[in-house]
Amino acid sequence: MTLAVDGDAVCAVALWRVIENTAEGRRFYIDDLVSDASRGSHGFGGALLTALESRARELGCDVVALDSGTQRSRAHAFYFRAGYSIPAFSFRKTMK
Repeated sequence: MTLAVDGDAVCAVALWRVIENTAEGRRFYIDDLVSDASRGSHGFGGALLTALESRARELGCDVVALDSGTQRSRAHAFYFRAGYSIPAFSFRKTMK
């Protein structure tokens, strides 16, 4: 877990893990990245993403990856501005 804080306030938080797969090698996967909407456009999300990328380099990761719901267009614009791309679709089938 990595936090972006301003004084005593948590402004953004990310949960992440390192995994390896055959397609990408060592992968820094961001499970969740959430920022306080009331502090939007103050740079906390960007600062957090930069810190996560630095941590990925420290850990010898080949790629930083995350999933984002198709409805989250504002988040997608944020990731595009940060240099991220959409290399593939993610398919799932719920098993019950």
